[in-house]
Amino acid sequence: MNKEDILKQFVCTHSKVAIVGASPKVQRPVFRVMNYLAGAGFTLFPVNPVYAGEDILDLPCLASLPDLPGEVDVVALFLSAKMQTEVAEEIRKLSFKPVVWFQPGAENDELAALLKADGYTVVESDCMMAAHMDKCH
Repeated sequence: MNKEDILKQFVCTHSKVAIVGASPKVQRPVFRVMNYLAGAGFTLFPVNPVYAGEDILDLPCLASLPDLPGEVDVVALFLSAKMQTEVAEEIRKLSFKPVVWFQPGAENDELAALLKADGYTVVESDCMMAAHMDKCH
């Protein structure tokens, strides 16, 4: 799937997105992106074991991807590469294959190559919020 198709199917529609590395801290980029996507009509699932059980933007934060209530279209990573080992295993154990979106700062060439080899669609070095603002209005 090329990037334009990904944008049309998952960014310019109101898809379901797991936000891995979610934070209630308003100064964090992930909070700004979540706030924007929620306002744009996306269904969000915050994921961060540090904040599990708490609400972020009135949404319950999950401890891990296996805690998702169902399938999501996109797993957006807001974690540095060194923090992605456990999440990589969680992604690969899901019963479905979401688009894996490496937000700026979360780039991980090794994991991206592994996921692509396993048949996942991967987006790197692009912000979902910026892509939505640029391509979907």
